[in-house]
Amino acid sequence: MNPIFDALNYVMAALVHAPQKIAIERIETPKTDIFTISVAPEEMGRLVGRNGRTAEAIREVLGAIGATLGKEVILDVIEARRAAPPPRPAAKTKPQRSSRRRSRARQRRPDSHAG
Repeated sequence: MNPIFDALNYVMAALVHAPQKIAIERIETPKTDIFTISVAPEEMGRLVGRNGRTAEAIREVLGAIGATLGKEVILDVIEARRAAPPPRPAAKTKPQRSSRRRSRARQRRPDSHAG
């Protein structure tokens, strides 16, 4: 197989709790290998890391392997979509009175404590 793909599989299996929830798609050209990793939402943080540091480190390692083979390596990480939740019924709302009207009405009342 492809040594870059093998290294990527090895790293993915070591990083995440559920490697079966990861799908790796590879597009190979003579000078470039493009990998798209689809990750379950709960695994996304482990793979990307704080401020993207883990993903960037993976890109560096794969880039170094690619450089020895004379290839550029591109790595994209995307979050796998979950099934869409069922739509919620519209919330019933009561029409609200303008607060401006209420405040003016309060200002027009005579002061009953004056005296």
